[in-house]
Amino acid sequence: MSPEQTESNGSRNGVGVWISGVGAEVPADVVSSEEVEQRAGLQRFFKPGWLERVTGVKERRWAKEAMPSDLAARAGSKALARAGVDPLDVDTVLFAGITRDFLEPATANVVAEKIGACKARVFDVLNACNGVIDGVDVADSLIRTGKAQRVLLTTGERASWAIHWTPQTAEEALRSVASLSIGDGGGALLVERCDDPERGLREREFGSDVTQWRHAIGGRARPESETCEHCGSNMIPAFLCDSKPLFASSFALLFPMMYPVMQRSGWGPRDLDVVFCHLPSRRFLEDSLEGIGRWAKFSSKVWLNVERYGNVSTCMLPLAMSEAQEAGVLKPGAKVLVLAPASGISAAAMTLVW
Repeated sequence: MSPEQTESNGSRNGVGVWISGVGAEVPADVVSSEEVEQRAGLQRFFKPGWLERVTGVKERRWAKEAMPSDLAARAGSKALARAGVDPLDVDTVLFAGITRDFLEPATANVVAEKIGACKARVFDVLNACNGVIDGVDVADSLIRTGKAQRVLLTTGERASWAIHWTPQTAEEALRSVASLSIGDGGGALLVERCDDPERGLREREFGSDVTQWRHAIGGRARPESETCEHCGSNMIPAFLCDSKPLFASSFALLFPMMYPVMQRSGWGPRDLDVVFCHLPSRRFLEDSLEGIGRWAKFSSKVWLNVERYGNVSTCMLPLAMSEAQEAGVLKPGAKVLVLAPASGISAAAMTLVW
């Protein structure tokens, strides 16, 4: 484990950074866990309703026709509209999705064109499900160093492309659970320079355990000798995951990082207004709360939407923030804790004042 601390404590060198706009794109098509179970043939191995019981996911949204850039651009336009910002005033557009329109060029190019941010610098940020929280840190760095004043961070996920539909054994079905609970969506955060020292990004820590990357792999490259005889592809798109060791190593990395960022912020559990956590499943949250003692008190403040959307990977945080803002929970002055585990393994903890 190698946590890296980024000191931010509000305004530094006269520069503060805040999230001024948030947007989300939710596909219209709703797919139940029962439908997924039937299509994947899970009844061969488990009793009906097994997928929902082990993940807590009742349904998810899947996009039809839309590309990742479409979902990201729609969310980005909503974030700009909420903040009252013209696309031409955006300095940098980032794309942080796992799924992309293509390997080259950066999908951020397509997103920027679709939203009309034609003067912006563009590039992609990729780190599994933690692309967005890493993107926030990149945006913060660009702003604090004077390289940008306004950064639009976007993501769009067509994770349904990576579902493993043909498990042949119960063991293989277990490794397919993560892909069978994923959903599609889009998200965006507008990150700007802020002159109010009472609001904006506060403390954060990032860490990784690079020895644990084997637990979850999607889009695996085939050796040349195994090129698909039907389509000639040398990529295996299916996402397979060993959930127990992945979750265990995520717990071990993430929660020790949570305590110092809260301490440096001067906050306790009761001070928090809302907690956003990347949740691959409801089970992840329930298992993790058992091991954090008095901090489990903030469980009622965790914004939950995994039951309705599944694991939307990088879209989960902006989607949750968008919902919380619309519900009036995420309002000016709200004290926020963001927790983000991801395969790799990487983890992040961040505090901010909305």
